[in-house]
Amino acid sequence: MDQQQLREEIEKAARKAGTSIENLQSLDLSYTQLDSVPAEIGQLTSLQFLNLSRTQLNNVPAEIGQLTSLQFLNLSRTGLSSLPAEIGKLINLESLTLSLTNLSNLPVEIGKLINLESLDLRGTKLNSLPTEIGKLTNLKSLYLSQNQLSSLPVEIQKYCDNPQQAAVELTRYYRQLLEQEIALLCEAKLLIVGEGSAGKTSLAKKIENKHYELKTGEPSTKGIDIIRWNFPFKTDQEFIVNIWDFGGQEIYHATHQFFLTKRSLYILVADSRKEDTDFYYWLNVVNLLSEGSPILIVNNEKQDRQRELNEGQLRGEFLSLKEVLTTNLANNRGLHEIKQAIQHHICSLPHIGTELPKNWVKVRKTLEEETRNYITLEKYLSICEENGFTRLEDKLQLSEYLHDLGVCLHFQGDDLLRKTIILKPTWGTDAVYKVLDNNKVIQNLGKFDRDDLAAIWNEKQYASMQPELLRLMMNFKLCYKIPSRQKTYIAPQLLSAKQPGYTWTEDRNLLLRYSYDFMPKGILTRFIVEMHRWIENETRVWKTGVVLSKDDARAEVVELYHRNEIRIRVSGHRRRDLLTTIRYELDKIHNTYERLKCHTLVPCNCKTCKDISEPYFYTFKNLEERLANQKATVECNKPPYIDVSISSLIDDISHQPIRQTTTSPTVRNKIFISYSHQDTTLFNELKIWLKPLERNSRLKVWDDTKIKPGEQWRQEIEQALAAAKVAILLVSPHFIASDFIDNNELPPLLSAAETEGLTVLWIPISYSPYKDTAFEKYQAAHPPEEPLDTLEKPLRNKAWHDIYQKIQAAFEESF
Repeated sequence: MDQQQLREEIEKAARKAGTSIENLQSLDLSYTQLDSVPAEIGQLTSLQFLNLSRTQLNNVPAEIGQLTSLQFLNLSRTGLSSLPAEIGKLINLESLTLSLTNLSNLPVEIGKLINLESLDLRGTKLNSLPTEIGKLTNLKSLYLSQNQLSSLPVEIQKYCDNPQQAAVELTRYYRQLLEQEIALLCEAKLLIVGEGSAGKTSLAKKIENKHYELKTGEPSTKGIDIIRWNFPFKTDQEFIVNIWDFGGQEIYHATHQFFLTKRSLYILVADSRKEDTDFYYWLNVVNLLSEGSPILIVNNEKQDRQRELNEGQLRGEFLSLKEVLTTNLANNRGLHEIKQAIQHHICSLPHIGTELPKNWVKVRKTLEEETRNYITLEKYLSICEENGFTRLEDKLQLSEYLHDLGVCLHFQGDDLLRKTIILKPTWGTDAVYKVLDNNKVIQNLGKFDRDDLAAIWNEKQYASMQPELLRLMMNFKLCYKIPSRQKTYIAPQLLSAKQPGYTWTEDRNLLLRYSYDFMPKGILTRFIVEMHRWIENETRVWKTGVVLSKDDARAEVVELYHRNEIRIRVSGHRRRDLLTTIRYELDKIHNTYERLKCHTLVPCNCKTCKDISEPYFYTFKNLEERLANQKATVECNKPPYIDVSISSLIDDISHQPIRQTTTSPTVRNKIFISYSHQDTTLFNELKIWLKPLERNSRLKVWDDTKIKPGEQWRQEIEQALAAAKVAILLVSPHFIASDFIDNNELPPLLSAAETEGLTVLWIPISYSPYKDTAFEKYQAAHPPEEPLDTLEKPLRNKAWHDIYQKIQAAFEESF
């Protein structure tokens, strides 16, 4: 677009608004061939809304700073690689969208945007943010997904996928960096894993002190031991290594997942005299739970017995495997090389050198010098106060950080445990393992009561903390309360391996399977804890399976660990409801493993398969892909290879049947939000209110923020429109004025409302000429004479609540 064409576009916008160029308040140049912005843009001093998204723009002139009335600026999906410092002059800016650009840094002047409420940085090339982000005290939404913010502490990075949490936690973190002196993080975990009696404890103690004398028959580690090792780092610092020595017995594996973290180096110890080390299990566990943290294998060549290892094959399958080392700890052979390798790899972890507020380090040091196993929350807050903290939210952010780092345990979300800071995590885990290792509890197949706990935790260090320790076990999903016996509990890891006897009706069962590329231990026991209130007769449960009974339905859930599978069958009148509950709980557990590869398998229902115990199974993902590509059927893999309706297969495992039209196999299961980007603030409010509905596995909310980098945006929007079951329109003058919405989004939505039963709900967020539109005849979710932007906060919240209920009702009625 040349300058003359740009001038014409501006004049056209002014004429449409019925005003002069100088008084123009809104300018939308999105989807044009604009490749540069002339300096003359600075003359549009009345401009409040400027949309330059999806253009060929590569830079923004400094004169942008003259648009001091600007409230909304959208530069997304452009070739923009930098912003001028003058951006900081836009002190009235409320929304800044920079997503899917080539930005690799932000100017420090971003901190001057004191009225900014929404900052969208998704899909950029940022690996750090300026500390001045801490000055954005009005920020309500900070979008950071699809970035590599390696300069942030890992424990702060976890908020980056939640815009509202990111706005709170990151601005709080950066504000403290601005207010305090800065310290550099030079600390990491070294986690030693492997089979029992492989030599893990001996290696840990030898790393700390090479003169440590090995003891014959040294007892195996029960649970976890922690040893600290320091070595010189750079010129004036020491590097702190927290060595976590994990018990290798299988009973301890269920809790390993709570402590295997990203900020770590791992050592897998193998006893060369034995052939019992399952390298693939341990390497897969570490890979699954630590997101690619580096791993060393140490062959402990006791009595100098060597063992050949196919290192090349292991390296080919596990890219995080860095070295295979050998040692004989009896004479320290190879110990020096191991310590050198540890120092090299642990100092190379990406978080080393992260900036932290210095008062964080001071509090950490004070807590570590405490001799007590735990302190009260009040004492912790007092320690923070003594070290320069003034705000409660900053103190709690630090305790969460230290919890994630494994320095202490503070479960802020639990009303009982919130009152206590456990300073020595091993004190807590030792108490837990005292129960799991207790002979009486083992003989009772995991059953124990409060009297048993009083006897097990009779030492002074535990006696006054029994309620908290029991809650700790329940938080770790290591036990559950028997519903009919309120003081009696079951630890499912210790259940009998023998399946109890019961009858099963084979007629009209719903079947479902989960298949895992690698199946970590503990999934089923966690599931049993979550679903314990529905265990049939409170007794039909064993180590690898459970029978559930709920609302006129029964389910059998069985783990076949040797096949990496969980198999489910459900019978009864309300079998779909129970299957939905089971899927929801298993999916919750699956989501705690970020790299878990799990496949949902759906049974074939053709005439050959429907009456046999081993039907053919399809992957749910493949069925979805076929539907998305307009494929209505799929062939069974058993003779005579019958074509089966995909929608009928999905109906069998869904909460409610999916209705299909004869012309399109696309599943309508989405809520489609249509809005103008100038209305981002109210759009974000709507998204917050819809979150509880999204947690329902049947509902998917779609808006254009779902479009990923590299995708064809128009095709993506068309597919989402075709899958919409409920359409929500955020109506404002900007919405009505948008040619893109009018030409591309509204026609298919209104057509589907007429012919396919799509529900249209429109929300008046500003006064607008809605009576002149085609959607006016559809239901308004809120009185148009009281648009949302005219309401004070309490009244607006009430309005959102009423709107939420109408959306919920519309979606439920659509099935």
